Amino acid sequence: MSSTRSTRSGSYRAMSSTEVELLYAKSKVYLHPTTSKKDNIPGFLTLSRPANGTNLDVLLSFTPENQLSAEERSIYENVDVEDIDLDLQALNSIGFAAFSAEASSAAKTAVTRIIPRPSSSSLSGYSFSAALSFIYSIQVRNPSAGYWYGSLVINTQDGEKFPIVFFHDDESPSSNSSQRLKNRRFDPFDENGQLYWGGKHFMMILEKFVNVQKSTVASSVYLINPESNDLRNFAPFKVKDVPEPNKKSIEPFKLPDLTNVNKFIATAKWKVLETVATITARTKSQVMDIIEDNAPLSVKQIMNKPEVQKIGDEFDSARVYLAKWAQQVKEEAEESQRKNLLNNDIYNKINNELGSNELLTDEEISQTSRRKEINQQEWESFFDYSGRLCLTADEVKSRIFHGGLEDSVRKEAWLFLLGIYPWDSSTEERILLRKSYETAYEELKLRWIEDDDKRATEFWKDQKHRIEKDVNRTDRQLPIFQNPKKSTSNAESGDNATRESSPETPDEEELDDEFDISNIRNPHLYIMREILLTYNEHNLNLGYVQGMTDLLSPLYVTFQDESLTFWAFTKFMQRMERNFVRDQSGMKLQMSTLNKLLQFMLPELYKHLDKCNSIDLFFFFRMLLVLFKRELEWPQVLRLWEILWTDCYSSQFHLFFALAILSDNERIIMQNLKQFDEVLKYMNDLSMTLHLDPLLIRSELLFLKFKRMIDIIDRENSIKKLNSDVYMRRSSSASNSSVKSNEMIEVSDDLRQLLSRELVIQKEVPRPEGVGGG
Repeated sequence: MSSTRSTRSGSYRAMSSTEVELLYAKSKVYLHPTTSKKDNIPGFLTLSRPANGTNLDVLLSFTPENQLSAEERSIYENVDVEDIDLDLQALNSIGFAAFSAEASSAAKTAVTRIIPRPSSSSLSGYSFSAALSFIYSIQVRNPSAGYWYGSLVINTQDGEKFPIVFFHDDESPSSNSSQRLKNRRFDPFDENGQLYWGGKHFMMILEKFVNVQKSTVASSVYLINPESNDLRNFAPFKVKDVPEPNKKSIEPFKLPDLTNVNKFIATAKWKVLETVATITARTKSQVMDIIEDNAPLSVKQIMNKPEVQKIGDEFDSARVYLAKWAQQVKEEAEESQRKNLLNNDIYNKINNELGSNELLTDEEISQTSRRKEINQQEWESFFDYSGRLCLTADEVKSRIFHGGLEDSVRKEAWLFLLGIYPWDSSTEERILLRKSYETAYEELKLRWIEDDDKRATEFWKDQKHRIEKDVNRTDRQLPIFQNPKKSTSNAESGDNATRESSPETPDEEELDDEFDISNIRNPHLYIMREILLTYNEHNLNLGYVQGMTDLLSPLYVTFQDESLTFWAFTKFMQRMERNFVRDQSGMKLQMSTLNKLLQFMLPELYKHLDKCNSIDLFFFFRMLLVLFKRELEWPQVLRLWEILWTDCYSSQFHLFFALAILSDNERIIMQNLKQFDEVLKYMNDLSMTLHLDPLLIRSELLFLKFKRMIDIIDRENSIKKLNSDVYMRRSSSASNSSVKSNEMIEVSDDLRQLLSRELVIQKEVPRPEGVGGG
């Protein structure tokens, strides 16, 4: 096998399987086999890449000086004295040659960096070599007065320790040059306040190739490309140190007393809601007119609450939803209470099964801990030289679920998470896919651009107006969506000055946007408009619905590419279309499922919300509609979405995140809130105050608890069925056997569906003639 490297001036000779490209070398690194200085063995600590190698294939090697020929030693020494500020990041994909300033010089340098593959045997004159994928950890021992030379202890995956390498920086030309340079810059220390030395520099270079994380137990130990289990093994359990708000997530179940449960809801309230429920799909103004004319005073008061109006003003469909939701909710809620509030016996069994003092084991809780986000080096380590995954897609998704992504990785990783790129594709295949996506988007866009008749219809004009209105008010606080400041010329001085806006003197352009919505001056907002108009052509049945701009905006900011953003949006909308269907059945089902989940998991809180007339959970409408976009800070939204897209546990994990918000606030709600408007205001005021990582941990714990509860119930049902079958064989009484079979514990299909990772897809039906958009 061979590999040909490319440069700006062309290509140079191929590397064979017995050769490598020398990326980094540190001279005057010693082994100390005995306590005698005369036995010290000087050599080079190097990083080198084999043909077609990825970052994980890079070799970490030690080669004694006496094993090198004169020519080889010259190459090692030349690499050693290269500029220490050389950006080795470029080496990750294109090699040293393509990074050099001049092509001719680059080609020459690249050829001289090709060397024989270092020996991998420590028995051969103390040399050793291993791929970075085989390195488990490195202990960094800083220089000290008592033991002057700093050293590295390298541990492999199978537990083998290589000989300790010592950095004799006083003899190393590159270390001396680096230290002089730092001294001239009056910056002799690193970020930790320690003096520069060769081992620290080596670790800094290593981070350019693989994920390096410091152990939380031993500060001198660095884990190399660690997996979740590696981090857990090097981190103590933190169950007893969980902050106070999080402790509720690991409390045992409280046994609900169901013997004196009040009626599910007062009859009067349901009559009020039934009055509203006579309304069908009408506009917001029509809904409010009917409420004003026909509804009792109590429902008028609810609909006029500022907290309800706020949600209704943001999303027109919210008020329509509330009316439709009430139509059958009484019967469904009474039925769900019978099915999802378990009796005391099963709660006792669950408590005994899970333990009286803890919900889950230390190990299970430890597995829910959050990890650092995936950086560029770790992301690249997931792929081989052809760009195909080395891991399974589920392994990558689990890593994303527990850590998220750095901004530098997000643009590429989201294309996999959203299904734009298949997980088993190669780099070459993805390049072809990208071109096909661009062509398909342009063809789709031309359908409405070139169709004058379509653009003249009232429906199309209405859709365009809705899109432009929402685009103009979407995330305008972000710099990318702000209009450029006006530059005014000073007539007297001739100088140009930029007028700064303030709350007292807002930009005229921003005010104009509210009245002249078709004149979109910001180029990024304009592209978002084009994408949404084209999506209308792609999904004729759905059209544009308020809230879609909230889903599109983070995608566009991440990709900043029109065609990629469009196809990412179409994939995202496959998940989210059920939120926007005209009859609101998708939202109704999710709210109903969340209601059942609340009964099943937090029965005491459910009963308290019942007393507060708040079991409709209306405050979650906005959260679920746009996937918590309005509840979290911008970086948290990006992190939450990529975690949800993994479907690591469930394709409906967002409902457990919603349940986590309730669980996190359970004590406050039960102790302090007594009325519907108090609960609604409190939940609405949580916007922009939520802390993502604690809620993600709580969500995962709640899911694991839920899964264990279902397992216990299924086991109990199996035992009861077995006993019932035995009883039926022994008994001649059919009526008695029927009684036995009715003792099975029921879990609704909606709740069982939460254990599935398969996407819940609901498409809009064809639009009836004469029905408008939105």
